[in-house]
Amino acid sequence: MKRTGKILAVGVAALLAGVIVWIVGMSIIDWDFTRLDSTTYTAQSYECEDEIKSISVNLSSFPLTVTKGDSVALDYYEADNSEVFVEENNGVLSVVEKYKYNPFKSGIFDFGRHSHKFALTVVSGVTFEINGLNGDISFDGVSFDEFSINSTNANIGFTNVEFGKLNIDVTNGDIEFKDCRVGELTIVGKNTHCEFDRLTADSTSVNTVNANIDIEDCKIQDLFVDATNLDITSENSEFKSFVIDGTNTDCDLKKVTLDKLSIDTVNLGAYIEIVGNESEYTVRTDGRNMPHDRTGTTDKLIELSGTNNSVKLKFV
Repeated sequence: MKRTGKILAVGVAALLAGVIVWIVGMSIIDWDFTRLDSTTYTAQSYECEDEIKSISVNLSSFPLTVTKGDSVALDYYEADNSEVFVEENNGVLSVVEKYKYNPFKSGIFDFGRHSHKFALTVVSGVTFEINGLNGDISFDGVSFDEFSINSTNANIGFTNVEFGKLNIDVTNGDIEFKDCRVGELTIVGKNTHCEFDRLTADSTSVNTVNANIDIEDCKIQDLFVDATNLDITSENSEFKSFVIDGTNTDCDLKKVTLDKLSIDTVNLGAYIEIVGNESEYTVRTDGRNMPHDRTGTTDKLIELSGTNNSVKLKFV
């Protein structure tokens, strides 16, 4: 027992010494984790000579910002642990990064990636496709007729953008829209967090396994959400049709304006606050602990279906 106690004491002392060394070392570099990155970054730039009609981007590790400009150009970085290929051919700009993880050569820390963003300027009207992005991507003040993103892990932000058609397929995604206009928006994924803030859209579809969706001050004609586990909130927003198909669904809808609301799920917890005249709405329900059915004076409709439910419906 005494020997075990001594070994334990030595282990604790070694651990405390390691913690102290770590704290002192991080204090010396002002807790700037990017300084732990031993990768060498070299700034590069590319400006397209001909008219670009289509852009294809495939990045493995670097973050990307996309802004509107007078021409198509790219400011980027080369690193000793990745290869970057920028090619222009027949009106198509292709950007490909191949990341090579080698901790024995460049160290185990890649924190510097976040401060070495690829900056792409584009002109309106080009078609755009992004594949294989692991990291952060942001769009500001751009417009596209058609646009697609296919990714595994990505944080994607859209600010003041306009799309005719936008398709996002991401396994693990954090997606944010602010002051945007989209004709047709489709989001497909597995673990998805969406924030819609002042989004105007004709149709929006979210199909995922686990979803957390926040909607505020939006105008969406048709919204369809299909998720196994769904937590959705909406406030001060307008819809023509709002349809939810799920298994475990929590809804918090405050001051929403809509013509049709349809929720079909197994386990439903919902607070629904509709701006409008209660007498105009037909209410149809299936399940326990639901509002009473009634017939309205117009074609406005609320359909609620669930097995285990806790639902409150009110009009303001």
